Amino acid sequence: MTGILSIAAGVTMLLSGIFTVRYGLKLLLWKKLQLLLRTATSTPLRGILVGTVAAALFQSSTAVSLITISLVSAEYLSFHNGLGIILGANIGTCSTVQLLTVSVPAEALIPLLIVCLLLITFRRFRYIGLTLSGLLGMFSGLSFLTAGLGSLPDMNTLLYVISLAETNAFQGIAAGILATFLCQSSSAATAILMALADEDLINLTTAAYIVYGNNIGSCLSSVIVSTVAPAAAKRVALSHVLLNLLGVLLFLPVTGTLTQLTAAFTSDFPGQIALYHTLFNVLSSLLVLPFLRQFSRLIELLIPEKKYR
Repeated sequence: MTGILSIAAGVTMLLSGIFTVRYGLKLLLWKKLQLLLRTATSTPLRGILVGTVAAALFQSSTAVSLITISLVSAEYLSFHNGLGIILGANIGTCSTVQLLTVSVPAEALIPLLIVCLLLITFRRFRYIGLTLSGLLGMFSGLSFLTAGLGSLPDMNTLLYVISLAETNAFQGIAAGILATFLCQSSSAATAILMALADEDLINLTTAAYIVYGNNIGSCLSSVIVSTVAPAAAKRVALSHVLLNLLGVLLFLPVTGTLTQLTAAFTSDFPGQIALYHTLFNVLSSLLVLPFLRQFSRLIELLIPEKKYR
């Protein structure tokens, strides 16, 4: 029972931390970021750079894709240049997962929390303090989650589900999609994977399959929002889904080789998952970049602009 409470507290703190960081940075940088997305995306390559920075700051590729849909709908941004932002957002979202590989000593949490509270009391530094308190929530949540998962060997049902994903890639992908949809954050879903890895409850190949699902699941909010948006916004949402699906199809046959390559870089198991997550997002975005114009034409054929008489 204690383990379940620890897991629940860990997931709650992790999600709260991620959303607090996102909210703090939104209040701090929202107007500047919107201006950057409008003016600094004259080419897809610039769009990738801007999308990477935006997703890293917002800690969410979903948030950036939703902003992109809004800008394309309002005709502030062309669909072709919006594709660059989507590719960059997939890269930038890796920052949260990489950040969680950093170890914060338990004895440092209280002093850091006091610093955050002091910053929040000053109007000038309020949003910075809010962002830092969110980061502390993320680290604390991951610690609680890892501690709670130590009791999972007694939870046969969950271990059985994990074992199914080990032998069936598509079940792992489906689990990743569901986890991201429930958490509304692929970073949070991947962080939970890292906690499972810390307790040796999952292997790297299974984690890779779930990472694929996490990336596909991150598109669902964009798809839902685009259903009531103009054709240009629907194109952005569809391209986000197809880009991630294409990445999965390219990586799936070579998953075993790539997991071995990842394991050679670091012996830290949670670090291996974070590295694989980054490798998948960076490579799948860069592989599509040379064919972005052809890809945008394909999307335009699939979703043509409606003509009104």
